Amino acid sequence: MAQELVTVKNHWKSRVQIVGRELTRIVEQVQLLDLESQKVQESFTNQVAERLGETDDQQTRHEAVTSHLHEAVQGTGEQSMHRDILRDQEIVRINEQHKHELENDKMSINLVRNELQREQESREA
Repeated sequence: MAQELVTVKNHWKSRVQIVGRELTRIVEQVQLLDLESQKVQESFTNQVAERLGETDDQQTRHEAVTSHLHEAVQGTGEQSMHRDILRDQEIVRINEQHKHELENDKMSINLVRNELQREQESREA
């Protein structure tokens, strides 16, 4: 009977070790996912900064052209301003969309991280 208990104990001990290794592997994968997400976020931030810089340059050039055209022809100035407004609205929309996507990515990562922490805590308990 004692030998059977030792055998059962060893069996469960090896199972716990296997589960522990799997949890460690999953935590490492989540950490890699987190790092990749950070890289994507940094890349996105850089792209947005570049686009905003380009947009600022375009806006500056456009304002110069708009001013000249407005002086030459009054009616075309109003059309240009309307295009500026539409372009600005599109930029705001794109920025909000990207912010929303980043927030969703962060929430997903946090959910996975929290679930893994709960699993690890329950395993340790």
